[in-house]
Amino acid sequence: MTALPDKSKSGISAMFNSIAKNYDFLNHLLSLGIDKKWRKILIRHIMKREPKTALDIACGTGDISIALWKKGLKVSAIDIAEKMIDVAREKSGKIGAKIKFICASADSVPFEDCSFDLVTIGFGIRNFDIRGESLLEIRRVLKQGGELAILEFATPKNRLWRWIFKSYFTKVVPIIGGIISKKRYAYSYLPVSVDSFPQYEEFASELEHFGFKDVQFITLSGGVAILYTGKKID
Repeated sequence: MTALPDKSKSGISAMFNSIAKNYDFLNHLLSLGIDKKWRKILIRHIMKREPKTALDIACGTGDISIALWKKGLKVSAIDIAEKMIDVAREKSGKIGAKIKFICASADSVPFEDCSFDLVTIGFGIRNFDIRGESLLEIRRVLKQGGELAILEFATPKNRLWRWIFKSYFTKVVPIIGGIISKKRYAYSYLPVSVDSFPQYEEFASELEHFGFKDVQFITLSGGVAILYTGKKID
């Protein structure tokens, strides 16, 4: 039986700090560039509601944060890994993006109630140590009618596609990721963290349990990733 991953704040922070330098390159390489398409789908979806302010949680190296800024939003972003934020600041600085990056945890968001029209999380929520408290914090900082949009990995339901995906995810990804980053654990952690995370209807129900309304999800690339959305409506 595969051991569950260490999701303590110190463990997650240390792991992502250790791979920050190669994170973007490996993301695009190992996803064959499809991760860029998934983020574009998220941005296209959320812009239908014309948000003005956004908080990008688990922002990593800032791809979603920067994409939101390019759409004219006032963007703040948090992550618990300082070296990931350093990369995000460097990338945003090169294009003059005015984004407020803060090293902080999702279960203790350093903003006042009802601060944002939108909260985004890109491939980070499965790493949260205290997911329920984090979802309550997200709901707290959202304005009335505000939207939460989450991109996260999943396991395809189609049997053949699931076998292909899991073979690649559990065998190829750790080898390539380990060789390039010199941190094989980080890329062995990835498939285990996905397997241990609730998916599809199960996670949608969790969002509803923590107070989000009109919860929906869209499968991407045959179920390799999912876009979950929900609203704060009291």
